[in-house]
Amino acid sequence: MAVKRAKRHKNWKRLYPRFRRLVRIKKAEKRWRSEHRKKGNGQPKNASEEEARFVEYLKKVFPGYQHEIAPKNFSLINNETSTLSFLNRIKEHYDHGEKTLVRLDKVKEMTTDAIVVLLSNMKKFQASDIGFEGTKPTDDKIKIKLENSGFFDHLYRKKEAEKDQYTFREIDNHIYTHSQKTVAAAEMDNLMKQVSRTVWGQPRRCQGAQKTLVELMHNTYDHADKTKGGKHWWLSVEQDKFTHEVTFSFIDFGVGIFRSLKNKAPDEPLYGLWDSIKSKFPKHNEAEILRLIMEGQIVRSQSRKYYRGKGLSKIYTLCKENKISSLSIISNYSSMNTDRDDFHLLDNEFMGTFISFKINQNTVSLSWTI
Repeated sequence: MAVKRAKRHKNWKRLYPRFRRLVRIKKAEKRWRSEHRKKGNGQPKNASEEEARFVEYLKKVFPGYQHEIAPKNFSLINNETSTLSFLNRIKEHYDHGEKTLVRLDKVKEMTTDAIVVLLSNMKKFQASDIGFEGTKPTDDKIKIKLENSGFFDHLYRKKEAEKDQYTFREIDNHIYTHSQKTVAAAEMDNLMKQVSRTVWGQPRRCQGAQKTLVELMHNTYDHADKTKGGKHWWLSVEQDKFTHEVTFSFIDFGVGIFRSLKNKAPDEPLYGLWDSIKSKFPKHNEAEILRLIMEGQIVRSQSRKYYRGKGLSKIYTLCKENKISSLSIISNYSSMNTDRDDFHLLDNEFMGTFISFKINQNTVSLSWTI
């Protein structure tokens, strides 16, 4: 019947693989229930038994998959230790070419950064032809949030070859997610026109947010990989029409700020810069050096050649000038948050760079028309 409904749908050819998969899952679930009735097990006696049965069911539906349970508070900003540990396990499965099932059924809180991480990992697995699946959150609010991101729409599509660009939702949706390898300055102009309506009820120029995004794209294009433009950047934007606030989550899965500096080859312009920084600040760890970078002290004390830290210092200044707010950065073993004026080391390394910030009605903005 599910297949018949798919054929009646105007896009039934595109949706058919998804319906066929749902039919297969339902059949597996029916068999699982039937087996338990035969064994006389009845209803599970407690949470542990229910969990054991669910794991048994997932093994039958997804044979050969490695199972990873997402943290209940799935957020790089609010629960960085558990979330980074979870992401590192996902990365290990990817590096070993292992099919992976991400269990989201226990998630009770999820921020935009977690969504963009999930989407970017899903595409990495699919582009490499490695199985990647996910269970839906049981919490209705979280489930709707994830569905709005387009995660499940793309999860059930047939494998696509890696693209230079991905768009998961149109800009006027509640959550907009986009990925690209080049600098998309014109697209950011259109994005600002839309999201500013969420904040102020009309188009406004939020130059701080736009400059931040373009700077981050340049950083990814120039520094995330040995080859310029070799890595995707990922941007997820969540619009809250009740609080009139917009959250931007930007991620690149390059080598990260500090590995980028440490691994420069002798023929590269910034070769030796990390040694120069460490000789000037020998007792500083990565978190303390990140503070110096953000405050612009590294730029003033080093050569004038362009490097990633110069752009980060500009972004930090935009935050201090109230042109963006709630700036957070995680890269390699360092983390910072402007709301708490906190710079600290991480227990788990984040291989790449994650940056989050917000705009709200207190953010400096200008009229859209001049």
